[in-house]
Amino acid sequence: MVNALNPHPYLFWFSVGSPTMLKAQTASSLGAAAFVTSFYLCLVGSKIFLAVVVGKSRTFLEGRIYVYTMRVLGVLLFVFALLLFRDGLRLIGMPI
Repeated sequence: MVNALNPHPYLFWFSVGSPTMLKAQTASSLGAAAFVTSFYLCLVGSKIFLAVVVGKSRTFLEGRIYVYTMRVLGVLLFVFALLLFRDGLRLIGMPI
């Protein structure tokens, strides 16, 4: 359901993929097939590569350094959220 409602594939195929395939097909049918094949090989290959890298780094993801790094980044994200909220209130004219 999530993949069907995700707009990214539709945007890609309507804006870049289909025009590229049509242009390649006018040159040769092999070019269009090569485009689709290489596109999906790179797409699936990158996801497999990412899954393998994350699987191999499981011990790092459970280590103390990683946990503290995530906590610090979470606090920084919260601080930036407060600053952006304050700026937003200033932009709509509310006194702070």
